[in-house]
Order: sequence, then structure tokens, then C-alpha cells
Amino acid sequence: MNNGLLLAFDVGGTYIKAGIIAADGTVLEQSLTQYESCANGTAEEIIAHFISITRELAAKINGDPKARISGIGYAFPGPFDYERGISYIRELNKFEAIYGVNIGEKLRSGCEQDAGIAASLAPGWRLAFENDASLFALGEAVHGAASAYNRVVCMTIGTGLGSGFVENGRLVKRRSDVPENGWLYHVPYENGVADDFVSRRGVLGLAAQLGLRLDEGQDVRELAQAALAGDEPAIRVFRLFGERMGSILEAPLLSYRPDAIVIGGQIAKSGELFLPALAAKLRGAGLNAPILLSENTLLGTFRGIYHLVAGADVYLPEQPF
Repeated sequence: MNNGLLLAFDVGGTYIKAGIIAADGTVLEQSLTQYESCANGTAEEIIAHFISITRELAAKINGDPKARISGIGYAFPGPFDYERGISYIRELNKFEAIYGVNIGEKLRSGCEQDAGIAASLAPGWRLAFENDASLFALGEAVHGAASAYNRVVCMTIGTGLGSGFVENGRLVKRRSDVPENGWLYHVPYENGVADDFVSRRGVLGLAAQLGLRLDEGQDVRELAQAALAGDEPAIRVFRLFGERMGSILEAPLLSYRPDAIVIGGQIAKSGELFLPALAAKLRGAGLNAPILLSENTLLGTFRGIYHLVAGADVYLPEQPF
């Protein structure tokens, strides 16, 4: 790959965050823009929306006649065939219209046929997809909070639980000491899975169990504000959240024994309220790895996109279970 610019997309069910990454991996923060996701549109509308955003980003670099786009990377939720660029999302009220569609091929042809984009594409430009949490993990392990450690588990906690396992700067997706794909969300717990409990709804569920009533429009942020102001029931919610998170995840974490754990996502903004309980729970189970908070989840994800699209070897060879 030549030393061109990269375009990065962090795709969610509500919003798409997009921006430009310089050839040296620097995220050009002035280029970062948030768009509606159009996740409930038709397949044609969804593809056209991605092309429109790409055209807008390309317009931002057209002032430099030498600038070229060497690659475009998409952090996309699953289920998704990331190697082939095919979405298998359904029954999640987002992107259902592109189920089974090879959007990789459609986006490539759409970019090359769009006059506002094609002139900016470098010869041999690359297009790549990967799971959003995996890219966050890659970015934090290689360029971010955990760059000093060899074996890292990174998690994003928001509407659900995302995760990635990284060893020596490469994603571990299939190995006996790692859950398949590096995903923790489906770890069984009580009558559900980790995603039900290590998430926004997990925090709100605990609040309801403890009898806390939130006013209409209030959410985890308001609970955190109450806890920081000294409200004991709210403090207890986050302490129990951290303890329960440790109980749910201690087995897979002990199996991998990371040198460090990184947490990002919206719920990480309340990290000071639940990390002490989480750390104590894991220490009690025999895991003493430091738990770090990501400084910026989006930038971590974009750094992972850079590492992926720039052609680095980002995967450890698969080993059978």
C-alpha cells in the first residue's frame, strides 16, 4: 500500500462515525463527523448512504491534489462475514435489508463509479471490514492504553458487551484458551448471557432490583451522577455491577490470563464507580492484571482500522478448539 490517506467508518445501529486517518496512523480529529445510520432503510438506501458519506470525506481531501485514498475500513457489528464483506444481521432492528448482501462488492463498485470519489482513489486501494470491538481491541493493544502489554483483553460496554483478545499485536480468534472469535457476549450466566448483564440494561436492571426509580429520560449517566454525589443506593448499583461482571467473566479471563484489561464504551465513563469492585473480584479469583480505561473508544477503534487497512498482519494463525 502506498502512503495515502485512509477513510474509517465506525458503524452502529443509530449512528455512523466517520473520519480520515493520515498515512502515519494519526486520526485527523477535525475530520470526524457523525451521521444517522439509515439502518432501517432499503439495501439500496443503505449502500447509497455509505457512498454519500464517502463522497463527503473525499471532498475534504480534494484540496490537496497529491492526496489519495489508499483504503477504506469499516468497523461493523455482527454477525458478519468480515473477510467477504457480507452482512448476516437480522432480527436486531438494524441493517436487516442487507442480510446476505455482499456490501463489500457494492461499496467498491459504488466508490469506483462515483465521480466525486473515484478521482481520489489510489491504484490498488483496499477495502476491509472487521468487528467493531475487535478493531477497538487491536487499536488499544497496538497504539493505545495497552501498548506496553503482550496479552490483552479489551471490552466495550454500552448497549451490549463487545470484546477482543490480542497477543503481541495480533487478534486471537480461534484458540483453546479464547472464546470463539474472542467474543464474551454469549458467556452463559443465570438465565441469560453476559450481554444481558454487562451492559446498559444490566446496570438499569440492577437499579430496578434495588428499588431505584429513574424519572423519565434518566439513564446510566444520571445514576452515575447520583453515585458520584454520594447517593448510597446508586453507589451500590455500580459496586454490584462490577462484582457481577467479575463473576461472569472470571472463567474466560483466567483461561487466557491477560497482562492487561482495557475497558471502553459508554459505560466505561462510569468506570471509577465499578472498576474497584471488578478488580477485587478478579483478584480474589487469582487474576491480578491491571484494568485500564480507554481514553477514547472511537479513536481506539479508528487506530484498529488503520492497522487493518494499512496491510498489517493482524491475526494469529487459527488453532482448532
